[in-house]
Amino acid sequence: MMLKDYILRWQEVYGKKQSRPTTYAAHGYLFKNHILPGLGDIPLSELTVEQVGDFLEERRRFGGHRPESPEYPGLGEHTMRHIHRLLQQCLNQAIRDGLIAENPARAFHYSKPKKVSANVLTPAEVEDYLDAAERLGHLPMFLLALTAGLRQGELIALKWSDLDVKERTLTITEKRSVERRELVEYEGGTRTVSLPPEAVELLRLEHAKHPESPLMFMHPATQRPYSPQMVRRLHNEIIQEAGLDHIRFADLRHTCAVLSLKNGMDTKSVSQMLGHFRTAMTRQNYAPYLDRPTAKNENRPAEASREELRQAADILNNLLKF
Repeated sequence: MMLKDYILRWQEVYGKKQSRPTTYAAHGYLFKNHILPGLGDIPLSELTVEQVGDFLEERRRFGGHRPESPEYPGLGEHTMRHIHRLLQQCLNQAIRDGLIAENPARAFHYSKPKKVSANVLTPAEVEDYLDAAERLGHLPMFLLALTAGLRQGELIALKWSDLDVKERTLTITEKRSVERRELVEYEGGTRTVSLPPEAVELLRLEHAKHPESPLMFMHPATQRPYSPQMVRRLHNEIIQEAGLDHIRFADLRHTCAVLSLKNGMDTKSVSQMLGHFRTAMTRQNYAPYLDRPTAKNENRPAEASREELRQAADILNNLLKF
């Protein structure tokens, strides 16, 4: 059996059942663009430590696909760690399936990268960022990311049916994802966040541009969902226009969380707004911005009231100076 044949089987039998949709899609990208081209044509039982080592070194030096990346033409440690971990996970299962005796990927180790601290935009940076987004025609999408603290995958998977204009709320379906530029629905939970009236009005105007599409944000050329790569490209255009080259897309989410915490919203409500399963995760990520000790029940799944979420939306409404 060739390694590529086992990987395809592993994806269907194990990967799809054991991973979230977004994780499964990310694994597919790593397999398709890195592991299969480099190792796929080697018989599984003949894969050696030397071959794995040569493959990892080649990827580290020449595996980059994005010229804008600081590591180009190579790959950074974070990506290399994901490639190695995925290959090792797949080969570990091959051992359990009785197809190989040893895992040649175990000879290599990639240390966990140091966590990048939250970078919170100042009021002036928020204003510059949103002004640049408006000039480039991307304000509705990125204003929503900033005011609702949405993850990139959640943002591109939104539908108009998720928006309640009258109640000024947005329902995020946590198991919906974009795969191969198509929306895919899985069984899973939802969370609801409140929006400032200005954000709702911008979304209403955005809807008028393509009222027949169920997608909230539609690529104008393909009329399909945006890909994560396209969102990153739009974000990069905005920060270049605004002169804010140190701002990552994830910093919009951090800013939303920190502004809410600094202005009186309790940790549990912020955790629910962000979609954290445990409030402890919120406390860990934003500890410098918390003034009160951990409550005994804060490791339970967060359930904020609509009024608490409305309060957060109003706080952001005032601070972002629409």
